[in-house]
Amino acid sequence: MTGSRRHPRPTRDEIDRDVLDVAAGLIARRGVKDTAVQAVADQTGYSKAAVLSRFATKDLLVRAAVGQCIEQTRSVRDAAMAVETGAARDAVALAGVTDLALARPGWAELALAGFALRRGDDVTDQLGPMADALLAMFDVEPVATLERRARVTGAFGALVVLSLTYENDASADQARPILLDVAWRTLGHDGPFPARWSRPVSANGPAAARAATGG
Repeated sequence: MTGSRRHPRPTRDEIDRDVLDVAAGLIARRGVKDTAVQAVADQTGYSKAAVLSRFATKDLLVRAAVGQCIEQTRSVRDAAMAVETGAARDAVALAGVTDLALARPGWAELALAGFALRRGDDVTDQLGPMADALLAMFDVEPVATLERRARVTGAFGALVVLSLTYENDASADQARPILLDVAWRTLGHDGPFPARWSRPVSANGPAAARAATGG
């Protein structure tokens, strides 16, 4: 007879990453001004005092949330740019972005805002490095044709929006190949997404994927 498996308690760093991802999503939807520490506490299940014990002020919380998203994006960019430009780089970039978006919905929301760079938004300036990393991994900057920019924008937008809305239709493991196939074809590539990067998110879904994507 075997007992039920106990899930290890999250570490302090894991809790911090979860809190910051929730904050990132709220910032993307509400902007900095209207993102309250209490709202972050409510969505994470922690008290406001507990959140402030980790991030002493709202400003520190916002900076840490945006900083975490920038760091995660740059990690994917670095992996993509380590391979030759072209289809291989597109595949690595799409795989990295998809895994990160499925594991970290707050990142996905803020990445979408950063990619669009809405003028006049109170977080736009802070999202510049994130947008730069996203554009670089898809070879959009410094020069790209309008067609390439359109395809990258369409692929990224579809991938991120689907990553935020798939849960009523499929598991993360089921959604991943669909997201990748849609984005791959939107970029203009023929055939299925390359098998080399077609692994499922993880054996245990998004929770395990968080560790695989550094967050």
